[in-house]
Amino acid sequence: MTENKDIYKIIERVLLCVLIIFVLGFVWIYADADINHYTVKMNSDIASETLVGISIYENGYTLPDTWCGSTHKYIISTPNLEALLYPVTGYNMNLAMGISCAVMMIALVGVMILYFRQIGLRGAEIFVAAGLALSLMKCGEDIHNMMYLYAEYYVSHLITLFIIMMLYNSCLKKNKVSVPIIVFTVVLAVINGLQGMHACLFCYAPLLGTEILRRFVLFIKKKKQDNFFILGWVFGLFAISFLATKFSGGYGLGASRNIRHAGEKFVEIVLPFLLEVISFDTAPVLAILFCVLAVCGYVMTAISLIKRNDDEDDRAGFNRYSLFTMLFGVIICVLSSTFTTSEAAPRYYLMLVFVVAVGTAAFMNRFDKKYTMWIAVPVIVYMSIKGMYFYDDLIKSDNTKEYGGYLASEWMSERGYEYGYSTFDHANMITVLSNNKVKIRPVNSMEEMQGAKWLSDKNWYPPVKDAAGATCYIVSKALEQDFEKFIERENPVIEDTGNAGDYTIYVLDKDYTVWVD
Repeated sequence: MTENKDIYKIIERVLLCVLIIFVLGFVWIYADADINHYTVKMNSDIASETLVGISIYENGYTLPDTWCGSTHKYIISTPNLEALLYPVTGYNMNLAMGISCAVMMIALVGVMILYFRQIGLRGAEIFVAAGLALSLMKCGEDIHNMMYLYAEYYVSHLITLFIIMMLYNSCLKKNKVSVPIIVFTVVLAVINGLQGMHACLFCYAPLLGTEILRRFVLFIKKKKQDNFFILGWVFGLFAISFLATKFSGGYGLGASRNIRHAGEKFVEIVLPFLLEVISFDTAPVLAILFCVLAVCGYVMTAISLIKRNDDEDDRAGFNRYSLFTMLFGVIICVLSSTFTTSEAAPRYYLMLVFVVAVGTAAFMNRFDKKYTMWIAVPVIVYMSIKGMYFYDDLIKSDNTKEYGGYLASEWMSERGYEYGYSTFDHANMITVLSNNKVKIRPVNSMEEMQGAKWLSDKNWYPPVKDAAGATCYIVSKALEQDFEKFIERENPVIEDTGNAGDYTIYVLDKDYTVWVD
């Protein structure tokens, strides 16, 4: 019997070591992709985040009022960290942003692991949850970029989520909320609210839903409700964060009710996007297995919370309630997308990644580890498959120098041209592909040539920018007809032309772009 126990311990330690190695391997792949291959999946949205950091730096580490951005602000984000790193890296824009993304990604993985440990997951279970959270999404697409790569739009909100869940667990265990926790979380709620609406959807509303669920469980079990200040604290954080979005102008949902067509929208739009969050393209059988285990894990956790009878057990089970915060994060976004006319996109349901990852580990935690530790085996197989795929797609297959945008920037640099224009889909991307050697600014169309009022800076255009001097206009095949209309209207002097990939570059005698307030 003792020999069997020793064998199980050896196997468990081996599996744990392999899981840790694979988790560290994924962290390395993401850090390498961010730092050394930052442009491999470049698009104009990612590029715009990079340029935000430079604008923040040039404006004394605050975003200038002239920046035309989306509904969120930049306070704790990768562009803010990029601005700090920019002079340290020798004014290397892409390196600064790449390091920024790597640092934030590592911070997210760190708080995830701390949270998994706090809720009572055992060694292998912690790294099963972390490994799945790092590998379940499709490579290089929105979900990836929201959390781990290149722009990490939501990374500060996700770090906040795990921090407030840990603080919530601590408060439940002590049955009180301390003054330092109140001060810290209120400041964090204000900052997150000023940055936009996403923190409410991903952090504070789901946490409030969890606390209401916990109170409901106590009610149906006819248990005495504990410290109501905890409920007030959680509700207050939600209210503060939501109000902060109003004061900052960060709340731009602008959506009306969609009760009549809710079912139709859910079936035709929301559900397909929801199914895109988890990657079923690679090792689909394993991905489905983890989804099934996660459902079982959540169901078994819910049953255990309801069936516990004595007060001591209820207090010991404090940390399991926070598992439902991630589930509520999915539910709230699904409901808001379904019952309003707001935009739906797979990235809004990214909490599903954590639901599947943590749910799988929660299932393992319900049984003796000598049985459930074997679930680590398919997780390791899955991570090895996805790891090779991610490495090949994000690092090995880096062909940035073959991109038309990169070739266009090289054409300009070789001839001494620095400034130019194209539409949004091309402009900021070409700028970042060149690592800011050339500065291509977005216009609303190649016919009107008005400065684009989206992820751009008013200072980039005349009359703030000097209109004198040769200026490049980069035209894709799809934009040729619009550009011809501009040529017919303005009749500019064309000093030079060139071709780079799918682009034609026209060098005009001056800057013909205009800014219209």
